Amino acid sequence: MIATKLLGFSAALTKSKKIKIAILLVEIAILAYAYKKNKEEQEAQLYIKKRQNQLQEKE
Repeated sequence: MIATKLLGFSAALTKSKKIKIAILLVEIAILAYAYKKNKEEQEAQLYIKKRQNQLQEKE
């Protein structure tokens, strides 16, 4: 989130359209990476909860 704000701020300082587009692409890449990591963490937590429930049912 901080990186996105910094990149957005730097885009406001430049007048070059090519640089603005490049900065936007970097922002999109950062957001996509963060989304992927968040999704992976949620899936891992769900797997752990399911596994714990299965173990409790066996007892």
